[in-house]
Amino acid sequence: MLARPTAIAAASGHAVGRGVVGGGRGLAVAVLAALVAGAVAITVNILMLDGLDAAGIVTARGGLQKLVRTWLSVPLTRAGANDAWLSLGLPGPDAPLFKTGFKVAVGLLMALAYALLLEPVLRGNWLRKGLVAAIPFWLLNALAVLPLLGEGVAGVRTLTPVGLLSYAVAHTLFFVVLATVYDRLLHQRRG
Repeated sequence: MLARPTAIAAASGHAVGRGVVGGGRGLAVAVLAALVAGAVAITVNILMLDGLDAAGIVTARGGLQKLVRTWLSVPLTRAGANDAWLSLGLPGPDAPLFKTGFKVAVGLLMALAYALLLEPVLRGNWLRKGLVAAIPFWLLNALAVLPLLGEGVAGVRTLTPVGLLSYAVAHTLFFVVLATVYDRLLHQRRG
């Protein structure tokens, strides 16, 4: 059974049902909903990770940024991109604003990947979709990003069991919040 579209889907003039996104305006609606849901999810994620930091719990934060920086710093420096970036007065890669911007950008990209690639093929309710969607991203981080940084599989060389579990929960919460908000924006029945 298809759910009735919400105000966002209705505003587009196209119904979006059970994860099937139509072309044109339907795609635009899905992208808008993904960006809104991603913004909410990354905000919750950042607040949770900040809370864990305040509690003294170290989690696997910034791994992708460190990896990208490791791979791209030499080519970007040689190309003059670093000098151009800094001459514009933009924050360097160690600045909190840059780090937060990177997290937000990655979070929004993951939201788009969820909405456009995963959600249309996932079955079940928003909770199941969020839990299932978290798995490939967790595996990518645990089996590729952190090992490439020398932190071991899932960060076992640098994280305590509490830190590892806390990071897994924060990561999963991101996808559950993302799936929840995305579902509400597109599929919630109007009362």
